[in-house]
Parts: sequence; structure tokens; C-alpha cells
Amino acid sequence: MKKMILSVLVIVFGALELHAQVTTINLDLVTGKINGGMPLPAEREFYIQGAIPEEIDMVKLLIYPSNKTENSGYTYFWKTPFGYKDLSYQVLMADPLRSNTNYHLEFGYYQKAGADQIIEVRELIHQNIKTYLSTVTTIKRRRIRFSESDEVLINNLSKIVNQGAYYFELPNGDKFPGFSDITRAKLAQRGNLKLGKAKLNVTGLDETDNARAVYAEQYISELEQILFSEVEQFLSPNMLVRVDETIFEKYSTEKTSNSLPINIGYGAISLSKGLPDQEFVTSPYAGLSFPLGNRTFARFMNNMSVSTGFFLSNKIENQLNEKISGPVLDRPIYVGLGYNFFRVIRLNAGGTFITTEQAGGSNVNSFQPFVGISAEFNLWLGIGSKKR
Repeated sequence: MKKMILSVLVIVFGALELHAQVTTINLDLVTGKINGGMPLPAEREFYIQGAIPEEIDMVKLLIYPSNKTENSGYTYFWKTPFGYKDLSYQVLMADPLRSNTNYHLEFGYYQKAGADQIIEVRELIHQNIKTYLSTVTTIKRRRIRFSESDEVLINNLSKIVNQGAYYFELPNGDKFPGFSDITRAKLAQRGNLKLGKAKLNVTGLDETDNARAVYAEQYISELEQILFSEVEQFLSPNMLVRVDETIFEKYSTEKTSNSLPINIGYGAISLSKGLPDQEFVTSPYAGLSFPLGNRTFARFMNNMSVSTGFFLSNKIENQLNEKISGPVLDRPIYVGLGYNFFRVIRLNAGGTFITTEQAGGSNVNSFQPFVGISAEFNLWLGIGSKKR
């Protein structure tokens, strides 16, 4: 039995070493194929590599399940090494994909944005901000009012920036952080402005000027300048601009084969019913485990399992020399929970269905506690890629 368990450990650790090698697949821009048209690897890390023109400084990959939104996915970046120009890129897909699932993949290729491009997008965002503010602003007799709350206002202003700069990225991949507390403080100041005292707060008015309108316009202008300043801080001269993209919609992943965890170990059954003292009997056992989760996405729950099997020995006896058998094949049957350590050792605990053949010739069925430790290895079912 010890030699058998040792052999199992050697086989399993050998398999783990093979799986440690990370697969690399290719995106061919000429043929427009990824991985040669084959499904993407599933439930394991892999690299995506491809060729790029010399002027490309960054590659951005957005990937998410086709039946969900992009918020449920992941974004990866590759940047050209500082001081070098590469003609290829490589992105590590560190978050494994699910088996037999369609994914949306969007590759964006970026180069350094020109000064005129940055000026153009700044002016576009500025104009959209001015238009939005004029739409939501009303001037009452005593107050400047917005038709939306300050929080909604800030969220909508941030959307204007993100939509306007959709094709632009910072070299570190950071998004627009939103407007600062300075903007929030300026919005809060609106509540303290009293248009009824506008003449006391605005200088240089002549008789034809509407003091309230001028005072309100001055406040809106100051608010716009704060907003514009924060936009310009984000749209810095080192921005990158998307010049090309490759999109795959509903691209499938490989279908991984299922596995059946088999346990071979040694366990102890607790006996007490009908005996003067508690007693433990031991025997090798074999059985199956049914994990409560997928190891790739729920490692802890995958380590937990419902286990069942039977004890192998047919020579189990208690201290009264009564034979201990079971309901199937004259062997005790166990069921219980197991937890996997180091992916090859499983600790099981639960109960055992046993039959005690008493000296008087009668058989007594009972359910007794047991604990055991076993080596576990996977029996692959079907053909195709194996799960990790």
C-alpha cells in the first residue's frame, strides 16, 4: 500500500510539472486568425503574441464573456520597453477563461498622440461640458439651480470626458480619475450665492446690465474653468491614441474534459455500540470524490468534496472477534466530507455503514464514524484538454 501511494504521488507531481508550462498562441493580423482559428485555451493561463508595426507603443486587450457586458471582463496592457522598439508583443492572460464559453476579444493598437489630436479632443470635451452645463442650469430670482444633483452632475461630466477620450489612453493605462474635491467645493458654493445681492458682488456694471445674470454667468465661467483645467491635466502631452483594432465576437474556448478524483488511502472506523470500550478498526479504502467547485475559479470549494467508497479488507474484526463487513461486497461503505491538501493528499471524515456479524448468528447494521487519509489522482473522462 505504501508503494502504491508513493507511485501515485510521483505520477501526480509529474503531471503538475507538465501543466506548469504556459501555452502561447498567436494572433495573425494578416490572416485575421487567432490561435490558427482553433478555440482559446480554457481554465489555464496562456500568452497571446503577435506582430506589430514599429510605431505602436501599446497594445490593449479587453476580453469578456459574449453574453455579458465589458464590466464583467478583464483588460490587459502591453507596453513597448522604455528606450526600445519591438516588432511584436506578448500579453499574459492571467485570468483563465471558462470552458466551452464564447468570449468577446478587442485588441487596440496605440501610438503617441500628436499635439493637434490632443488639442482637438480637449476642445471637443470643453464644448460638450459647456453645452451640458447650459442645459441643466436655470437662474431663479435668488438662486442658480441645476436640474440634477451634484453627484449626478459629476458622474455625467465624467462620462463626457470618458466618451470624448475613448480612443485615448495614458501610457500606464489609468482611466480618468473623475473630478476632484475642488470641483465639488465649487458646486457646493452655489448654495451660498445670493443673486439678490449681485450688485454688491459684481464690479464694472453699467445701467443696462442685468446684475443677477452677470453674477450667475461669472459663477458658471469659474466652474467651467475648473472643469477644463482638470480635463487638461488628464489629457497630457504623453497620451496615446488608438490607430487600429482587431475584434473577435463570440470566439469560443476549448471544451475541457471532466475528471473523476479517485482516492486510495487508509482509514479508521470508530466502534462503540455493544462493546465495553470504544474501539477503532483500520483498513485500506478506495473511493471517489465529487468536488464542490471548479479548482480554477473556486479553489477552496474545489478542495472540499463529498466522498464515498468502501474499505478493502474483508478481515476486519472487533475486540469480541466479531466480523465487521458491510452492505455491499461484504465491505464497509463510507460517505463523508473531504479536504484536499497539496492537490494529492485528501483528509476524509464522515460515517460508515457496517454490518456486525455477532457470535449468535445475527447481523447488526449500524452507522459508525470514520476518519481517513488518502492519495488522490484524477481519472480523465473523454478526450481533449485536461483540467488543471
